[in-house]
Amino acid sequence: MIPRWRLFTKYAAFIIALVSAALFVVEMRAADVVRIGFLAPDEEPRYSQLLAGLRQGLRDLGHRDNELIVHEQRVPRGDNARAASGARTLQREQVRVTFVVGTELGRVVRKEAPELPIVFITPGDPVGVGLVASLARPGGNVTGMTFEHPELTAKRIELMRELAPQVRRIVVLYDRRDASPRQGFAAARDAAPRFGLTLVELAVEDVQSNPKAIGLRGKFDGLLVIPGGAVSTVSARVIEHAQRERAVSVASDRAAATQNVLLSYGASDVDVAREAARLVDRIAKGQRAAELPVERPVRLRLSVNARVARAVGITIPQSVLVRADEVIE
Repeated sequence: MIPRWRLFTKYAAFIIALVSAALFVVEMRAADVVRIGFLAPDEEPRYSQLLAGLRQGLRDLGHRDNELIVHEQRVPRGDNARAASGARTLQREQVRVTFVVGTELGRVVRKEAPELPIVFITPGDPVGVGLVASLARPGGNVTGMTFEHPELTAKRIELMRELAPQVRRIVVLYDRRDASPRQGFAAARDAAPRFGLTLVELAVEDVQSNPKAIGLRGKFDGLLVIPGGAVSTVSARVIEHAQRERAVSVASDRAAATQNVLLSYGASDVDVAREAARLVDRIAKGQRAAELPVERPVRLRLSVNARVARAVGITIPQSVLVRADEVIE
């Protein structure tokens, strides 16, 4: 007969082995979990759309939802103190990499949490505003994607003139509080003389403080929406006014706030967020952000809205239709 103490010892050893195995599995699963930060302006629906785009991009790369923890930091537009606090919080939570929307927030996070790897998306030139040293070698602990550059602004103006050669006076809507849209406006100002255009500046904050600000700009026959900053908070109402003026409206992409523009050319920032997941994935797997070149979108889309064209009395030229990726009827 086996002594009770020996049976107890065997049972104890068995239980300890089971517990050890369970703890090992838990530790392995914890090691597989990827913690990332997400810091962006608290503006809906854009915030949720960008987050969904990033999550989808990570799924496409094989990350399962139950192995991905996203620590979100919503930041009121222009609140650098809140952005700095959010960056420090993400650093304490030891996220592997933080996804940051916009140049201004990128600079704040880099300053407040220099050890935190950053992947940004911005519609501006990150070199020109000092966010990275160069596109090929960003340096520091930062990389990302830029989906806007001066030649795109000039191309949109060219497409506007191709749609409506009679256009002479265009309103340019942009957020002058943000460095990236200021770059876009400068590019439009440089390109305008080439096409014989007069630009009329319309700042986002002017529309926010006075919804009738667009009406104070006088008659115009074209509207150009520069992406970035808080432009999405007012662009829908400005585009609606442009239609009443029978003006040609052009933007960078067809998002919720710009769905009624006549023409868009560029990359959706939601698609850019999905593409930027590649950089997030590579950093999460151990690569250094400073060694990953800043990227541009793989694809630019040209979309024209035939319904809006009819409403403003424009016949879309065949030369534009054959190049369009999308024609909305």
